[in-house]
Amino acid sequence: MQKEYAVVVGNIGTVYYGSYGFDARVAFNTYRWKSKRGEGRYANEPVTLMLNDEIHDEYTPLTEGDM
Repeated sequence: MQKEYAVVVGNIGTVYYGSYGFDARVAFNTYRWKSKRGEGRYANEPVTLMLNDEIHDEYTPLTEGDM
């Protein structure tokens, strides 16, 4: 079975879909960094890395209620 990766960003949707794990990880780390910076459309949005339709890694930003 071929591995299929997807990176999903909160209010944007799927930003990567393909079979290259390295590219998926780069996309995940890039959008996680953008979310943490708190600037632009990516600000404080969750970022999820999926592998064959299952969560492989995820970043969920803190909200005011979590602090």
